[in-house]
This record gives sequence, C-alpha cells and structure tokens, in this order.
Amino acid sequence: MPGDRARTVANDGVRLHVREWPGGGDDVLLIHGLASTSHIWDLVAPRLVRLGLHPIAYDQRGHGRSSKPSSGYGFDRTTDDAAAVIRATRLHRPIVVGHSWGANVALELALRRSRSVGGTVLLDGGFLTMRDRFDWATAKRMLAPPEFSGITVDGLLRRIHRNLVGTIPLTPELDEVFLSLVRVDPKGRIRPRLSRANHLRILRALWEQDTLGLLERVRVPTLVLAARSRSAGSAAPGFERDKAIAARRVRTIGPPVSFAWIEGIHDVPLQRPEAVARRIAKLAEAAARVRGRRS
Repeated sequence: MPGDRARTVANDGVRLHVREWPGGGDDVLLIHGLASTSHIWDLVAPRLVRLGLHPIAYDQRGHGRSSKPSSGYGFDRTTDDAAAVIRATRLHRPIVVGHSWGANVALELALRRSRSVGGTVLLDGGFLTMRDRFDWATAKRMLAPPEFSGITVDGLLRRIHRNLVGTIPLTPELDEVFLSLVRVDPKGRIRPRLSRANHLRILRALWEQDTLGLLERVRVPTLVLAARSRSAGSAAPGFERDKAIAARRVRTIGPPVSFAWIEGIHDVPLQRPEAVARRIAKLAEAAARVRGRRS
C-alpha cells in the first residue's frame, strides 16, 4: 500500500514481514487475526497517522509474507514475535491493537510483557472463551478453514463479494486486501498462505486460552471493542447471545478494563476504519493520562 515502508524482523528463526507508516505521536502496533494479514489495517493505519499516531503492522507467523514454520503457534511464541517487532522497530510502550485472534495475542502480550505495552484494544476478540462454547472436536469441525484451493482469482473475489454485498463498498483497494490472503500459482489458481495444519494449531491455542481469566489480571488500559450488527441475519443468534453474556462479564472486571460495542461486521477495520481509528486514538489518550499520573 502506498505510504508504508516494509522491512523484515527476525525472531527465533522466523522472519516477520513488518510494515510501518510514517507518523509522529504515540506508537501503535496492529496485529491481524487468524487467516488474515497486516493488510486488514490498510484503511485504518493512514487514518491513525492523520490522528497523530505512528502505526506499525506485521504478518504473524504462518501468514502473509512472514515465515511459515510447522510449529510455534502457541501464545508463548506469538507474543515473542510481537515483542520482537516492538524491539526491532523501537516502539515505546505502544498501544497494541489486535483484531480477532490478534486480540488474543495482544491480551497475552499485555500480561507477559506488561512493561512493553502502553495499552491494548481488543477488537472483536480476546473476550470469548472458546471452551465455554465448544468441546475441541466441535471447535475443530466448525471452525476449520474453508476449502478454496485451486479456484481462480476471479472466482475467489466473486465469492467474497457475494458474502459482503450490502455491508462494505467493494473497491479495488479492498480486493488487494483480500488477495493478500492467498498466493497465485503459474496457472492462475490460488492457494491459501496459511496452511490448514497451522490454522488448526492456532485454533487449538485459542480453544485452550482462558480469556476472561486473563482479562481479570490485566494492568494496562484495555478496551474490549466488540462488533455487533443489528442487520437481520447478520450472525448466528447463539453467537450473538454468547457475545452479550461475555460482555456483561467483562464489564464487571472494572478498570483498567473497559468494554464498548461498535456497530459493524467482524471485519470492522474494513467496514468502519474511521470509527476504529478514533477508538484507538481515544484509548491512546487515556493511556497517556495514566502514564502522566504515574510519572
């Protein structure tokens, strides 16, 4: 994307593809979700720059242009990766923003490396405990990746457009985001960048994580920002109910953890980038006030 600079950060034999947007002010580390890439932030990052912040995003291991080892997908390694990016890019106690699985990584990072984190925004992730909803066999069956290897680029985009019609204005810029998820072979057929085996390794780590227990231990300003859509048929009613129950539990934790809803679909960084950027900026301001009181 024009305006960002790319570099590689090495950590424990894994090469992480990192993208940085020039900007001043507080640092922001953006972490994408499962089967996504750093390009999920393509619409949010420039808006953060305009709000006076300095965003950096990276492809997590197994994803995008980063290395794809066959192990190391537990939260010990994924948080080490995030910490390596913070060190290599010399971020100073950044606001760490995670989307979906990235929110679970951000949550773990805030606990394991609290001195390296100024605050966190958990965007539609990091507050639901999967084991409360499924046993492992059910989770593996229901949340395994869809099979789309071998279809054409046009076929993939048609499928995505069909799923998103009426929710997001479909533009060539968004198509670039979608195409970052796959590689194209010489015959014009696509293959996912994240392998099925690694997808399931990450899913297992998510299933084992006690998110609410972790949230109760957070000591940095943390906003759980959950997406919801009032459109008919926007999501399974059971899932919406589980999110509402989890929201009530998060609200009982109290400072420094707060909870808010944002209207939108799960991929809200693509649908409402301005609103997401402003929420991040507001949390950055709150974290700065906390640092000021402690200094």
